[in-house]
Amino acid sequence: QAGPGTMVSSEAVSVGLITTESVINALKYAFPADQTNAQITVVYAAEDLDWILSISDNGVGTSGDETHVAGGLGTTIVNALAHQLKAVVSIDISPLGRTVAVTHKTSAADTPQAA
Repeated sequence: QAGPGTMVSSEAVSVGLITTESVINALKYAFPADQTNAQITVVYAAEDLDWILSISDNGVGTSGDETHVAGGLGTTIVNALAHQLKAVVSIDISPLGRTVAVTHKTSAADTPQAA
């Protein structure tokens, strides 16, 4: 799901890579083999220079192996790309699934933080 918005091509490449890494992580970790209603939702919304990218799944959410959450390669790549974009990453994990949100606000662009 995406609304209208523009950004320079180098930023668009980084946003695309963040999306790819987040979707791959969801495919690898969120869904057990017997889950039949698997869903990944990607949402991008922009207003002027501010934007938010959200990748959500309805997978297992919390599980016994959380190494990919704490700092696996995919998470490290997402955080590094977000830092380059001066954006903030937040990850919400619950029994209902996982959401990775990357938020860029021009007012907060000088102080990126990762969650």
